[in-house]
Amino acid sequence: MSARFLATVAAVVVFLVLLAAPRTANAYPWMIKHGYAGCAQCHADPSGAGLLTPYGRAQSALLLSSFDPGAKEDEPSDLSRQVFGALGDRDSVLVGGWVRNGYLWNYSGGKLVDDRFLQMRADLGAQLKLDRFRASATVGYQREESVAFAQRAWVSDAASWGNIVSREHWLGVDVNDEILIRAGRLELPFGLRNIEHTSFVRAVTRTDTNQAQQHGIAVSLNHESWRGEAQAILGNFQVRPDAFRERGYAAYLERAFGTHAALGVSSLVTYAAADLDSLARTVRQAHGLFARMGIAERVALLAEADVLAAAPKNHPNTVGYVGLLQLDGELTRGVHLLATGEALRRGATGENPTWGTWLSAAWFVIPHVDVRADYIYRTSAGSPPTSTILFQGHLYL
Repeated sequence: MSARFLATVAAVVVFLVLLAAPRTANAYPWMIKHGYAGCAQCHADPSGAGLLTPYGRAQSALLLSSFDPGAKEDEPSDLSRQVFGALGDRDSVLVGGWVRNGYLWNYSGGKLVDDRFLQMRADLGAQLKLDRFRASATVGYQREESVAFAQRAWVSDAASWGNIVSREHWLGVDVNDEILIRAGRLELPFGLRNIEHTSFVRAVTRTDTNQAQQHGIAVSLNHESWRGEAQAILGNFQVRPDAFRERGYAAYLERAFGTHAALGVSSLVTYAAADLDSLARTVRQAHGLFARMGIAERVALLAEADVLAAAPKNHPNTVGYVGLLQLDGELTRGVHLLATGEALRRGATGENPTWGTWLSAAWFVIPHVDVRADYIYRTSAGSPPTSTILFQGHLYL
């Protein structure tokens, strides 16, 4: 890497740290408008997403869902509890399951080029907690036609019937009430942990929750007004050969200002002998800011901006950027309208920025059933703009 390249990246990192130095985003980061700036109360993963705690299940019924048949006053029904109440509400054993399917239509230059059924997720997950020790894992099935969205999570080799996947599996120990140490395949601690895994900020930084988890060791800290997590990335051992595996680190710090606003800083640096995109020996970096704010009782604003840097061997170094701005409005309990804007410039010479717009509607019908529709419009350098219409349904235990 050139001295100029290193100096540019170092200057960006210093600027971000000075600007934002010291909770992270939830699977639904807009929950901050309900006064939830953190994640550990509701999720087994202290940085959000995945298995819900009994408290998280209760809030899902009371705050997210339009209807909860059988609920009495402020008490959720058995519909929201583990296996519909069969396992009770225990922190020592958490059980969950996810089935998400959809259908999409892709258009390029106004012409339909692809339409198909998508089997997005079919997983089971569990966590066992004994005193201060935890063990957590998920296992699922992915159909062959969904290979692009789950290949890095495969456990089995490519097969005509599909593949077994495991998105995360880890062992952990609670050092105290604020510090958790984990080892295994983990969600990467970086940026907004939003569910739009094909958004530019998640796809380009390779930090989506669908397949981008990495094996490593992570330490998370959850304090009253700030929290953070850092992971030593040892590689994704579900990817072969070893040359494709990235090593490095990912980390975030987020400072909560009251219960309705939070600002965070993220950093990621990895090295691979053969990068998945360029196939060259590459140092890849992403450094940036993310923010969440409840600007009204039913309105949340989410933002992320990251500087991208890549140094492939025998290729030009690049410095680019990626960003997301999302507005979530809740018309009535459980019914959401979302508007999202995104931008991407990878940094190649002569490359123009790529822009994207999402218009989305989501309905959390009952615990735990939701449906969603998205219209996604994106420009493409040197190619006609693309449009995608996506409908999906989600059932989780």
